[in-house]
Amino acid sequence: MIRSHKNQNKEVLFDYRPKCTIINGDSRENLVDYKGSVDLIVTSPPYADARKKHYDSIHPNKFPDWFLTFHESYWNALKPEGSLVINIKDKVVEGVRHRFVWRTIEKLIDAGWQAIDDYIWHKTNPMPGYWPTRLRDGWEYCFHLAKSKRPFMNQEAVKMPMGGWAESRLKKLGEGDKSRNNSANQSGFGRDLSRWVGKNTVLPSNVLSIALVGKNKGHPAVFPMELPSFFIKLLSPEGGLVVDPFAGSGSTGIAALSLNRDCLLIDTHKEYCDLAYTRLFFEAPRYSDITYSNISSIESVIQKKERRKTNQKGKRNGDGFVEDLLAMATPEYIQSVKEEREMYNAGKTKKHKKAFYKIPSRPSLSKRKYATGVLR
Repeated sequence: MIRSHKNQNKEVLFDYRPKCTIINGDSRENLVDYKGSVDLIVTSPPYADARKKHYDSIHPNKFPDWFLTFHESYWNALKPEGSLVINIKDKVVEGVRHRFVWRTIEKLIDAGWQAIDDYIWHKTNPMPGYWPTRLRDGWEYCFHLAKSKRPFMNQEAVKMPMGGWAESRLKKLGEGDKSRNNSANQSGFGRDLSRWVGKNTVLPSNVLSIALVGKNKGHPAVFPMELPSFFIKLLSPEGGLVVDPFAGSGSTGIAALSLNRDCLLIDTHKEYCDLAYTRLFFEAPRYSDITYSNISSIESVIQKKERRKTNQKGKRNGDGFVEDLLAMATPEYIQSVKEEREMYNAGKTKKHKKAFYKIPSRPSLSKRKYATGVLR
């Protein structure tokens, strides 16, 4: 984790920086080097028979067996108390829901995974449309699997305010509220409201209400930063290692670095690895350390995107985001970001000595669209 302190002069004290490594490759091969070192794998694999222009298409009937080929690499990479979170949605085939998702989870359970809980990502702004036999698609699965029945979990990190009802309801407790009051229908459930007196927070439910991302950021299925952030806070310790084996545009990496976790991003498509590196360079905290061996410099990635934009005759998914990125990535701004990152690189070379560095001034929000760690 980053150990930091700011004084009145806005100087920051640090002696560790979270790190992110980006690999253009296949996680079934690349995770071999990370045996027993991963705290959390959180990912959204390509959906069956979807995104054909972006990923190799897998027929729903073959998807469970295909995904099971990743089981061994994920299992071996995780620590004994580690977790796997899979964000995925089933598919409509010939007018009815195909249950390849359920079959995939059942195969993973048969392989030894523990099904800890099922979360629902409730999309507060689902895409409009019309379907004769269905309504708008407003949710997706997030399955929490683990190697053990008691994986690492920090519930304190995700607690939420109890709400205004608590103060008025708990102010005057009746006799039946001061001890466990079992349900009248003999269901076995009960409550003791007196135990909540003086508490200000409560556990959230397993339904996560999060809006869809406005732009797809050059990738066909970007999930919002809040989604991986929730599971990273809940299921990994600060300073732990988070992996996304289908990294896409790098949202998991930005979330992990912003929460002071190390991360490993893997994707078979170099275009997405380039995009992930570009996003992390501009959006991840300046003190984070980003490694991507497939490029020589951030300028080379920007130039490649400029050429690609010039050569394309029409629009495609993500162009709006790429145009925003190119408009923001002026030579002056790139240099300012480089100087901030180099400041922390210089600090790291000091042998185990804590050092103070002045935080440099940053361009105003009117001149740039991105702030450290958060996409604006």
